[in-house]
Parts: sequence; C-alpha cells; structure tokens
Amino acid sequence: MFKQPSLLLLVALLSISTILRAQHPETYSLSTDSLVNFHASQKKVYHALRLNGKIKIDGKLDEFCWIDGTWSGGFIQQQPLQAKSPSQDTEVCIYYDDRNLYVGIKCYDNEPESIHSILSRRDEFNGDIVGIALDSYNDNRSAFEFNVSAAGQKVDLVHLDAYQWDYNWDAVWDGKTSITDSLWIAELRIPFSQLRFAKADEQIWGMHIWRWIDRLMEEDQWKLIPVDAPEMVYLFGELRGIKGINPKRKLEIMPYTSAKFSPNSEYENKSSFALGVDGKIGLSSDFTLDYTVNPDFGQVEADPSILSLSSYEVFYDEKRPFFLEGNNILDYNMGRDLLFYSRRIGKAPEYFPEIEGEETVAMPDNTSILSALKVTGKSKNGLSIGAIQSFTAKENAIIYSGSTDRKEAIEPFTNYFIGRIKQDYNEGNTVLGGMLTSVIRDINNDQLDFLPGSSFAGGLDFQHNWMKRKYFVDVKTFFSQMKGSENAINRLQLSPQHYYQRADAEHLNYDPTRTGLWGHGGEIEGGKRSGKFRATGAISWRSPGIDLNDVGYLRQADFIQENVELLYKVNKPNGILRDYWCRFQQLHSWSYGGENTKDELGIHSFLRFTNLWQMHLNLERDFNVFDTRELRGGPKLYIDDSWDREIYIQSNSSKDLMFAVGTRRVSYDDNISKRDLHTFFVRWHLNDHVSLSSRTKVELLTDHHQYVQKVGLSSDDTGYLVGTLDRKTLQTTIRLEYFITPELSLQYYANPYASVGSYDSFRRVIDASDRNIDRRYLSLTNMTSVNGAYTFVENDGEQYSIPIPNFNYRELRSNLVARWEFRPGSTLYLVWNSSSLKNSREYESSVIESFGDIFGLKSQNVFMIKFNYWFSL
Repeated sequence: MFKQPSLLLLVALLSISTILRAQHPETYSLSTDSLVNFHASQKKVYHALRLNGKIKIDGKLDEFCWIDGTWSGGFIQQQPLQAKSPSQDTEVCIYYDDRNLYVGIKCYDNEPESIHSILSRRDEFNGDIVGIALDSYNDNRSAFEFNVSAAGQKVDLVHLDAYQWDYNWDAVWDGKTSITDSLWIAELRIPFSQLRFAKADEQIWGMHIWRWIDRLMEEDQWKLIPVDAPEMVYLFGELRGIKGINPKRKLEIMPYTSAKFSPNSEYENKSSFALGVDGKIGLSSDFTLDYTVNPDFGQVEADPSILSLSSYEVFYDEKRPFFLEGNNILDYNMGRDLLFYSRRIGKAPEYFPEIEGEETVAMPDNTSILSALKVTGKSKNGLSIGAIQSFTAKENAIIYSGSTDRKEAIEPFTNYFIGRIKQDYNEGNTVLGGMLTSVIRDINNDQLDFLPGSSFAGGLDFQHNWMKRKYFVDVKTFFSQMKGSENAINRLQLSPQHYYQRADAEHLNYDPTRTGLWGHGGEIEGGKRSGKFRATGAISWRSPGIDLNDVGYLRQADFIQENVELLYKVNKPNGILRDYWCRFQQLHSWSYGGENTKDELGIHSFLRFTNLWQMHLNLERDFNVFDTRELRGGPKLYIDDSWDREIYIQSNSSKDLMFAVGTRRVSYDDNISKRDLHTFFVRWHLNDHVSLSSRTKVELLTDHHQYVQKVGLSSDDTGYLVGTLDRKTLQTTIRLEYFITPELSLQYYANPYASVGSYDSFRRVIDASDRNIDRRYLSLTNMTSVNGAYTFVENDGEQYSIPIPNFNYRELRSNLVARWEFRPGSTLYLVWNSSSLKNSREYESSVIESFGDIFGLKSQNVFMIKFNYWFSL
C-alpha cells in the first residue's frame, strides 16, 4: 500500500523512541525546564465552604462571606514567561449551597486605567478575562468552563480532547464584574443543574482557574499547565469540600413565538406566524434529552457568499443553536469528512419542478424540521452517549399559471437518526467508540425517485495515549450502504464524489442497473504531540463506493493518502521573538487503482515578536498532480507543478486598532496559470461598547486548465473542453456591533461578493494525462460567436457549439439583529434579513464596477420578531 517510505520511517522512529522511554519512565517529564516541571507536578487543592446566607451577583463581593472567606492566590505565569511569577496578583474564593457554586475572583492591577474592558458577542474573547473550568465528571478528559471579561461578557465552553473546545455550549448562569482603583472583580454563580456529575458524599472535581491580561498577552494560572502539554484537563488542580448535594435533573422549557413579514416574497401570503418550543429534560444525573418542536432559526447569521467553479460541494458551518450545543459528542470526523453533518437536516429541497411557458414557481428555501430529539451525556464510568432523532416534512412547490396554481412534491418526508457511543478506559488514556447513522425517505412521487430510499453509515474508532499523553495512536474506520431505485444509485455513481464513468479508471465498475452502493474508509494517525519537537503521521483511505452525503459530508471517494508532519515549537522568549514554530509537511495520494494523484511538500513558519506583532510564512510545492475530478467524469487531467507562497502579518491584537495584511501567490510551471490572493483585515474598538471589523479579499486568477463543458463528437465519443479562465473576485465581510450592556446589543453583518470571469484559448482534451501540454490538448482556433454561443470547427470538420461561459456574479447577504437577554436564558430578537443576487453572462472587465453594482440590485427582505422565555422546574 505504501508507495513512499516516509510514514513507515516515522512510525519506526517513534516506536524506537517509545521503547526507550518505556525502559526508563522515570526520565520522562512534561518539559525540559525543571521549574516548569516542579509547578506542573504540584498537586493543588481548594476546599470550598458551604454558604450560610445569600449572595447577590453584582460584581462587588461586598457580602461578609467574601470578606471573611478563604482566598487562594499563588498564581503562576504560563505565558510568555512560563513558571515565573505573574506581573499582577490574582486571588479566588469559592462557596456553594444546595443549588449553586459561587466563585469570586480578585484581579489586582497596578495600572487599573490599562485594564481592557471591552464588550463583545457572547463566547468571544475580548479584553481582560478570568475563568474557571470544572472537570465535574473527574474523568481527566472533559470539563465545563465559565469565563467572564472585565466588561462582564460571558464566555462558556466545553473542554474536549487535545486542545479542542466546544464554544456552542451555552449554559444558564450569572456573571458580573466591576472595576475599582486597584483591581477588577468577577463574581459568578454557576447552578449545579448546568453541570453533570455523579452522586457522592463529597464531590471531587478537577479545577482550572486562569486569568488573561490582554495588554501584555499574559496568561496566569492557579495551577500551572505547561504550554506544551499534550492536553489540559488531566493536569487540572482539584476542588474538594462540596458535600451533601445531589445531581440535578434538568427540566428546562423554552417556548417561543415569532412573526415574519416578507414584502418581496413570491408567495401570496407575505406574513407568517409560528409557535414552537425547545427544552431539556434530565433523564438522569448524567444524561440530558434536548428537544425542539417546529424550530425557527431566523436569527442566525447568513452563510458567506461563494461562487464555486469546482466539482466539490461547498461546506458551510452549522449555525443553528439546537444542532450546535453538545454536538461534540456526536463528532466523528476524518479530516474534511464527517459521518454526521447536521446541515443535512433541514437542507434545501433537491428537486426543482419543470415549468412551461409563463408559469412561475414558489418554493421554500429549506425543508421544515417538524421535530428533533437529542440525547447526550457521560456517565461516571466514562460512557458517553449521543443520539439525534429528527423528522423533516414533505415539501411542495406551488406552480402558478395565470389565476390557477398547483402543487408538486419537491422533497419527501424523511427520518434521520444519528447515534454515537464512546467508552473511556485507563483513566481516559484509552477510548473505544462507535457511530451509526440512518436516513429513511418516504418516496411516493415518481419525480423524487432520484433520491436514495435509505442509507446507513457507521464506524468504529479507537484512541490510545501513553507517556502522559505525549504519544498517541488514533484509528477510525467507517462504512456506508445506500439503497434506492436504479435512477437514484446511477445518479450517485455519476456524482462528483465518485465518477464511476471515468473511462481511464479500470478499477471502477460503472453499472447503471445497480440498486445499492457500498463502501468503506478509514484513517490511522499517530505520533508525538508535545514538547519542542513533534512528529505525527497518518494514512487514510476512501473506497470508490463510500458515500456519506445523506447525513454526513464526503468530499471525495476513491483515494489513499499518507502524510507526515514535523513540528518544532519554542514557547520561550528569545531576543525579539516571544514564541515561534516551524512545521514541515509531506503528502502523497493515489487512487484505489494505483493512479498517482498528488505529491506535496510544504513548510510553514510562525513568528510572534515581543511587540506582539505576528507573522506567518508559508511555502509549498505541489507536483505529480493528476486531477480525477476536473473533467467531471472524464479521464484524469495532468495539472502542471506549482509553487505556493504566502506571507501574513498582523499587528498587536490587544490594541484598539488592529490590522492584518496577507498575500498569497500560486504560480504554475506552464508559465500561464497563476493565482494571487490578497487579504486585508481591520478591527477597530471605537470605544468599550462599539466595534467595527472588516475582512476583504481580492483574488486574481488565471487558470489555463479550467473545465468548460462536455461536447458530443461525431464518433459518438465525448469531448472535454477546457479554456483559460481569467477571473477576478472581490468580497468583504463587515461587522458593526454596538453593545449597550452585555445582554443588550445591536449587531449588523454584511457580505457583498462579486466575481467576474472570461474564457479564451479554448482547447479539447486529447491525452489528459500527458505531461506535455501540446500533446495534452488540441487548440480550437476556428471559433465564431453567434447568439450567445461559441461554435468551434476543427481541421477535420468536427463541429460543436457551447453557450458562452463568461459570468458576472453579484451577491449581497446581510442581517441586522437586535438582541436583548432580559433574564438568563430568555431573549427577545428583532431581525432584518436581506439578500440580493444576480448572475449574468455579460462579462464586466472591472470587478470593482461589478462590486459597486451590488448595492443597486433588487433585494429580498425578511423582517422578524422572535421571543423566547426560559424557565426551569
């Protein structure tokens, strides 16, 4: 299987290193710095006291219990001067009662006028911050973290493995702050109902407390976790003393009501009214059921605008709260591929009805989610379970013809199920898990038989860590089975993920009579992931028949790939450098038929200077590239070798005005193709309440091998046309945010996008894999343009026509959201969504002119008011 020895060599070296370490385990430590090891190895314990009386959460700490409390200091600096004394002192005091944990933190500062108190969106780190993380499972792997900025904004998250965090978890808790003449204060109330823990006479939890001093980019910790440690949670200190409390069974209900008005809607009914309910039910102290009935996600931010000319599906991030929160337990990713991609549930309908003459059609943008249930949790014995059950509605389009209309089905009623299970062993150092997904459609309309009737996918995964998690091995395997009509399975075989019809791929067996498709895939990764020098290697594969795209995400099937990554990282200041790292990458991939598809070598360096500016430098060489997807089911196409160079510079992010600029240049050995990408970013805190940010990208692309179209030849063969594409793209993302208080805000988001492109130098592919460009293509010089089409005549009289492929694409997506969280968990939204789009074949040579035309396009507007109210029983 291995066509290059690099991965085998890496595995051998790591194995030898591991054996030597195992023979002398007493020599192993987290760091080469003895002072770091001393602080990291110290067991630090805090004993919470039971509260007698009440505490008002106001950020003042003026109750007697705080004055007379047990305050713990002794914080240690983690960065930039690891294991040194912090520049400012910090103290913490903790109480509890039957329902809540109370945390008071004093952040002393000898320059209180320099404290960065900046309001921003929830879960966004801005300014000075302090927080506490609790491993209430005491499993050394996961933790719940509660942070608050000096301005009083809350940031909560869940710790996952190996420096991964889930910021989508939004608990219901209180946090207030205040600033005095010598310190700033944080006061937190964390309900036990928001944590998960087992019943015990005394709770023993892992605990991590940290402070961020923004102007110095300094992090101080109550118990030091070395900056180069492979993971965090297993190095936490301990919280003890909490006695006589019982795990709380949640019963949370959040009904909502919303009203929408769409003045530009194609439907006759321009307004709508909806009722729904979200909530949580504590099935036990460890497991929670989340539910939603008739959900409405009108307040979420619009997706970015993208015009893709490749065969690959565009991946969009999930933004809907129900599918975000707690989704970490359902994660089963293999690089860019996912067994569960939640955007499939409630996606846009896949069928567009055929219309005739003057008929018009109105159809929903997304499939309605009737209901969804989600069970997540983890037991005290390390058993994690996650499951989602959801039903989506049968959707119809309305086709108007004069004064009459008719309905036509465009999406069937569908049942989605996702199940995930993981079991920890060996104090969390070993994890064994599995996942299963299914999609079942009720297809009873002939026009929808192109969809699979059912699909099943599943996988098994295994992870093992040793030598204090410095070394690891991670194995994932998975399979899929699709069933449906001949039409449905034939469509899958011809899809960009598979391209079974490729004539030059002898290992692919295209069969239009199939009613099922089966495949498998996997990934094996391992190596050393901490210390100054790190090395990892991986081998991954996807068989030709694997397909996850009913409820997962698969970018491409039919490949085997190995890659190696070597990293040298220094976190200690040295001269003008505060910290830096350098990473070397090697990649080799081929198809299941043994076809070489790509080789890649790259080096990426990062430098952070003592003035807190930073720089990225990237250099990559791609060679032996044979693209099996560019000709849309045709033979693999040789793409000339290329150099990819990039530099990115960012100013000090702790300043009110921060900017960044980057430029990337990709040049090909054919001396024709090239890509220039320029990025400009600015973020300006006008004051503590108002911020403005903008990210602008300019792309100038010349692609000598851009696919244009298939054409029929007189020999009944298929011809593949390519051309030289000259494309210019200008896009920007603008955010203007005004925070009156942490709970009351006004946020505006806009994403104008323009892309123009023209084609010339048309050629027909003759020998797609020939490295000589003159033998690879036949130039089409005899070309005429009539009525929006190009007609080509070859020397032997072969003639064919194509529509002129030039384009001028303009799009603007924006939304304005007023948000008021009038009590914890209860929110009022006022929303304005606006979108406009136009794509024409009339080429505009100036992308700036095209960009300016965006603001004159007719827009589709939706106005919405949404009110939800949270209460707990």
